[in-house]
Amino acid sequence: MALKLVFIVAAPVFLTCAILYLAGVPWTMNVRIAAVLLVFLFIAGLCERARARARLRRLQLEQDPGSDQSMAALPREPAVGLGRVAIAGLPVYKYEKMMSGGGEVDECAVCLAEIRPREVVKQLPACTHLFHDRCIDEWLRSHRTCPVCRSLVDASDVPAVDVSARALQSV
Repeated sequence: MALKLVFIVAAPVFLTCAILYLAGVPWTMNVRIAAVLLVFLFIAGLCERARARARLRRLQLEQDPGSDQSMAALPREPAVGLGRVAIAGLPVYKYEKMMSGGGEVDECAVCLAEIRPREVVKQLPACTHLFHDRCIDEWLRSHRTCPVCRSLVDASDVPAVDVSARALQSV
């Protein structure tokens, strides 16, 4: 441990002092610079030691789910989205607005733009929410849920028939 400390701390300080002395810096200034360097390296070492302890504590909490600090042990959903095949398996339509007279406008919740007639849309099978084709593809690359209701998107749930009267399968 002492030899490691000499190589890591003392060697750079002595080398710096030697270079400064050869450059004509007086010894009193060299001693001051060496002291500042030693204090800096000491503080950096303490910070690294604290970080290493925190990492070790985090690993122990992940391995021991029965510990008192249960917030770190909660199961988390992976931040990985759906694969290309699953995204491509979702139904694609050209949007046609229903003639219900309600004046309701469909909006893509990803880009917040109105879905216009004849635009290519995808409809999620579980919740039947509509989105622009490219918008929902981008969302599903990093998420596994619907951006509106957070229901799990599963491409294997795609029915063999149309899932909505507002969308015509013409793509």
